[in-house]
Amino acid sequence: MPDPLASLRTLLGPRLLEEAAVLEENASDFGRLHRMRPLAVARPADTAEVAAVVKWARGAKVPLVTRGKAHSQSGLSLLAGAVVLDLSGMAAVGAPDAAGLRMEVGGGAAWRDVVAAALRAGLVPPVLTNNLGVSVGGTLSVAGLGIASFREGCQGDNVLEMEVVTGAGEVVTCSPDRERELFDAVRSGLGLCGVITRATIRLVPAKPMVRTFYLLYDDLSSLMKDSQRLMTEERFGYLESWCVPCPQGFRKVAGVPTPFAQWFYPLHASLEFDPASPPDDRALTAGLSHYRSVHVEDRTMAEFALRLEPLFELWKRGGYWAAAHPWMEVVMPWESTASYITAILANLPPHLLGGGHILLWPSKGSTSKVPLFMKPKSEFVMGFGILPGLPPQAMAVAGPMLAKASDLAMKMGGKRYPSGWLEFDEARWRAQFGEMWEPLRAAKARFDPDGVLHPGLVPL
Repeated sequence: MPDPLASLRTLLGPRLLEEAAVLEENASDFGRLHRMRPLAVARPADTAEVAAVVKWARGAKVPLVTRGKAHSQSGLSLLAGAVVLDLSGMAAVGAPDAAGLRMEVGGGAAWRDVVAAALRAGLVPPVLTNNLGVSVGGTLSVAGLGIASFREGCQGDNVLEMEVVTGAGEVVTCSPDRERELFDAVRSGLGLCGVITRATIRLVPAKPMVRTFYLLYDDLSSLMKDSQRLMTEERFGYLESWCVPCPQGFRKVAGVPTPFAQWFYPLHASLEFDPASPPDDRALTAGLSHYRSVHVEDRTMAEFALRLEPLFELWKRGGYWAAAHPWMEVVMPWESTASYITAILANLPPHLLGGGHILLWPSKGSTSKVPLFMKPKSEFVMGFGILPGLPPQAMAVAGPMLAKASDLAMKMGGKRYPSGWLEFDEARWRAQFGEMWEPLRAAKARFDPDGVLHPGLVPL
């Protein structure tokens, strides 16, 4: 039988990896819920090699999946029998253009390295994900949300230009003014239409210090009222929140003793400042209805960007990082947020989180203009993410509960954030993309005519 990889070995040489240990390493992702052993791992050195691999895949009829840092949870970078396009070799970070407020980076670059280079020039990307260990191409492919998104949109709104290898093996430079159809198909496009090999991202000036106010709420409606006010007035540059359980013991549910909790809602409101002109703390928090002001913290901008690194380190020490991560993340219309979250938390045993947490993400509904970033049509929206870390055997109980929470969110007008745990059939995918379903199908047919990129991920 002919060896399908023979010509690819000639093409890539040592950059085609077939060792058992490498294949096992690439058989799972951060979700730890799926194992799909690839045929081989291709680690191209440049865009030309990416294009050559894609053309080879078309001819050999071998599927491809793109892998950055594999931080997704539902196999977006996995497929049994596929060749993995590992972009870790395309992680160059260019010098910031201070005059043009832009920066060119490789699709495989980690945001941590992008931020470090930008800050050396007194600049920063407008939107940063909480985890800066993820790749530029990876977050652009799902949207890239952060705590400045309520005023700056997602990371896909702040990319100025991209170099993309389409599923046809063509190298195309796209932007809002050039090859717009491909530009819109790749941003939040789950890697279905092309491979992002290079991106030019927007930068903004960064002040040297950030002050964070740690405010605690004991009432969800009060938190939402204040969040809406702060987003409208833009007193702060960054807003982030959580749902935190205070376990109360056990109560009977259908006759079974079940753990339950009283829920609290921390809100961290932050703004940049120059030490020569510190902010007016009293004015910034005037009129808010928080239960308690817990703390105020000043950090450098670099420390603030990496503020969750100590949490990640605790997760790694405690075993959460290596656990299964069935993250269920939704974006809800403001009007149904309170009833949805109240219903979910009322029936959520706190131990279901394992070592994880529940994230809240208040935002304006109109800041992002990325067509494939699916969100409710609402003036304000609320992101809600149940982010457990569990042993795989716990999925027998947790899986159905999370699936019900996902379906309820969709019924109440919400949309899923697609980097998380998705167990979608075609009907759910159609509901997710809504009016963008047919445009996505058309883009897939045009830019990946043989369906070599991530086949089976979305039933287009």
